[in-house]
Amino acid sequence: MRGEHQLSRELAIQAPRDRVWAVVADSKLLPEWAPPVKQVNSLSEGPEGVGTTRVCRVKFGGRDGTMTERCVEFDPPHRAGYVVERDSLGFGRMFADYGFTISIGDGPPGSSMARTDTYYTPRNPLFRLINAMIMRRRFARTVDELLSGLKRSTESRVLSP
Repeated sequence: MRGEHQLSRELAIQAPRDRVWAVVADSKLLPEWAPPVKQVNSLSEGPEGVGTTRVCRVKFGGRDGTMTERCVEFDPPHRAGYVVERDSLGFGRMFADYGFTISIGDGPPGSSMARTDTYYTPRNPLFRLINAMIMRRRFARTVDELLSGLKRSTESRVLSP
């Protein structure tokens, strides 16, 4: 990732890594576990991987918009990384090189650890201040919601017949 590392969040999931990865690696499932994501449209054909692009219809802070994300790293069943190429919510005006990774590691037997890392560089001193005072905390709350949703979705799949 080219942006500055902004935050890391981690959560234990009571499911083996391959089950967690199956949810993470299927963009069609994003609306099921990522609360801000309402719909996903793929711009690429074929299996997901480096170079594939998806457009997510999202709702952040009460505002509807879209985010076009391109996969830049895909290492099943361990890690995926995406950069945001375009968004309609104004993040691109405030931050350069916005991207994120999600890593799935082994936890205690039968469980996994999911970790996200977020990267972006504020475009000027004003946005650096806004980031320090407001945006980094908002992003942290959003990422915590994403990880909690991934946990719920994956664990419910494990428990279902």
